[in-house]
Amino acid sequence: MGIVSSVRKDQELKIVFNDDTLLITPDNGKEIAFPLLWYPQLKNASEEEKKAWFLSVDGKKLIWDKLGVEIIFR
Repeated sequence: MGIVSSVRKDQELKIVFNDDTLLITPDNGKEIAFPLLWYPQLKNASEEEKKAWFLSVDGKKLIWDKLGVEIIFR
C-alpha cells in the first residue's frame, strides 16, 4: 500500500498514512505518529475510507465514523 495524504486547510491539520503508520501534523508543526497495528480498521481501510475523517468539535480527536475509530491527539 502506498501513501495516503489528506490536508484540510480549514482545520490546519495534515494526515498522512504510510504502510504501517498514521502521521498527524497539527498547526503547531509537531508530528505525532500512531502505529496502524493499534488501529486495524485503518490499516485495512481503502484510500477513500482513510480520507473520510473529521475533527471533533473540541479539536482534540480525529474521527472516522464509518470505521468506528477515534484518535485523541491533543
